[in-house]
Amino acid sequence: MIKIMVVEDEQLLRKGLVMTTPWHDYGCEVIGEVGDGLEGARLIGKLHPDIVITDIRMPGMDGIEMMRKVRETSDTEFILITGFSDFKYAKAAVDLGAQGFILKPIDDAELDAVLAKTVEAIGRKRKYDLALRERSAESVGLPGKLAPVGGAKPNDRYLAEAIAYIEANLERNFSLRSIADHLHISESYLSKLFKSKTSYTFLEFCTTYRIKKAAELLMDERNKVYEIADKVGYPDSRYFSTLFKKQIGLTPTEFRQYHVPETAGTTREP
Repeated sequence: MIKIMVVEDEQLLRKGLVMTTPWHDYGCEVIGEVGDGLEGARLIGKLHPDIVITDIRMPGMDGIEMMRKVRETSDTEFILITGFSDFKYAKAAVDLGAQGFILKPIDDAELDAVLAKTVEAIGRKRKYDLALRERSAESVGLPGKLAPVGGAKPNDRYLAEAIAYIEANLERNFSLRSIADHLHISESYLSKLFKSKTSYTFLEFCTTYRIKKAAELLMDERNKVYEIADKVGYPDSRYFSTLFKKQIGLTPTEFRQYHVPETAGTTREP
């Protein structure tokens, strides 16, 4: 079920929305409701809803500020309830990734359209995450500490997209900041995400991922060691060989001879 939270300071409107909307028709359930932005932000951090439906204008913390705060640590989707006079906030909400707006008084057809769109977006995101987890779970049976990277199962959209970015840009000189900027999140959040979800720091993950990819490429005898080094982001092949041995205990040539027995006794380029 998709988890819903409603944040609205007008009690009658909030209760009416919670009690009369056929949530189960959308595969949803309401897990919480609150009357102000400050409490909303706190409860979102505790309950982790998939969708938050919130008024823009509220005491304590308005819907935009609450959304901005939540976006620092979560990819929760937002639907905003607004009056005509609130449309000056629309650009800020769009920049923060709001799925849509519902005008007061709430029209059932309008709510239906925005909610259906948001549920569909979450469905696509979950399929994407699942596909990426399955791809990340593939392993070439590497020794020692390389195995955990092959078995990593990212369950956060930002982490999944960060890993996809790393995989697509192994030969480039990227950084934590460049990936965070690409994802429109803070460096500190992305750093914490890697450590909490993979048990690796960002740098450790990138290094181990690159070495894992290099080991896969070494299984094909047509790939030269210096070409592999360049493909995984190490233009200095000597440094690459040193790092490879430090990671798995074998030089690239030794690894190839061990995993591709018919190469034993043959001479390979450094």
